[in-house]
Amino acid sequence: MYTNYYPSSRLFHASVPLLMGTRLDALLFGEEPAALETLCRRMEGEIRRVERLLNRFDPESALYRVNRDAVIYPVGMAEELWTVLQDCRRYFEWTEGCFDITRGCFDRVEFDESNRTVFLKGRAGFDLGGYGKGYALRQIRRLLDAEAVPRALINFGDSSILAIGMHPHGDCWPVGIDNPWTGERMGVMSLRDCSLSVSGNKPAQPAHIVNPETGACVTGRKIVAAVADNPVDAEALTTALMVAAPGRVENIVNRFRLIEYKIYE
Repeated sequence: MYTNYYPSSRLFHASVPLLMGTRLDALLFGEEPAALETLCRRMEGEIRRVERLLNRFDPESALYRVNRDAVIYPVGMAEELWTVLQDCRRYFEWTEGCFDITRGCFDRVEFDESNRTVFLKGRAGFDLGGYGKGYALRQIRRLLDAEAVPRALINFGDSSILAIGMHPHGDCWPVGIDNPWTGERMGVMSLRDCSLSVSGNKPAQPAHIVNPETGACVTGRKIVAAVADNPVDAEALTTALMVAAPGRVENIVNRFRLIEYKIYE
């Protein structure tokens, strides 16, 4: 972790080059740099814990074990992962199947709520790549609130952002949305005590979002941005709107408690 404190502005900057597949930058304000560094290291530790829980590629993760064993027999799990999967089932319903952590196989998942087990029929499995960063930010929000941090900006690779309070020289945190293909500024979101999620293809990843209804990757230069109090809501919605047909967008959006959303095409 790289850290630096700027006494004139009371700004503490921490940066971790690789967390959950991207770079994390944290800006916190306060008078005690040692305490802010400790807090940033706690944040890093919590994100790494979440990554170990939800990473389907890590043989040590709880999700890996579920994907491996639940195709054979119903698998029980700790409360946290169970709650996450129930969360994802709710998002699946709210988005009319556009947010699908099974990539088109949700009808093959059997949840036993009385025993808190899941059974995966056929070749179904869970991929929480469109959920994990939002969940990590929600955990970080709870940590910052518990420490009564008055203002902070937590940035996961410019695609998942948590804003606490406001910029020290304004009434919000203004965050620009840039076109990754041209570098053009498409818009600015004003964040204050909320989260922003941005989904879309990039030149380095021109087809990485799968439409669960067709099994095909989404192509083109569409960008979706959403602002919500709950960072997981924002994360799930932007993923869903990347694949939703235009006629379904309004119904899906109306089920979420959003502050703002934009679709750039």
